[in-house]
Amino acid sequence: MLDQLFLHRIQHLDKYFYPQKLVHIPNNVEYSHPTPKELSAYHSGQLSLFPKESGSTNLKWNRDKVAFVELFISVHESKAILGHNNLPVSKKDFLELLMWFFNIRISQWSRLLNSAMERKIKRESEYLLELSKIYNEMASKRFS
Repeated sequence: MLDQLFLHRIQHLDKYFYPQKLVHIPNNVEYSHPTPKELSAYHSGQLSLFPKESGSTNLKWNRDKVAFVELFISVHESKAILGHNNLPVSKKDFLELLMWFFNIRISQWSRLLNSAMERKIKRESEYLLELSKIYNEMASKRFS
């Protein structure tokens, strides 16, 4: 189980990051091993983002696929996310990572986004407007 998860993470890192030189760790360094309590919590699924025997996360997107695409395309377009050496990450790679993370499959996200934009009378995204409203309400409660 842990071997599968480890190999999945290594494959992901190899895809998005260039290999770095390995740093030699001296033999006299002490390693921190998990305590029996931590291991017990892990095996019961309490500390893990991943369920046992699975390479997928416990997270699930709970909105429309269009909302997912609108949100994360907006994040990508804001240039808030950079890859290795401060280079931009492609939309495809960015969305594939997030689709894996949130356990959602969208086969043709660009077509979905285009058809949603053509079909809407208003150009604003209902989900992004909802997020903005929620944030403004949260901020007004905090500062009042």
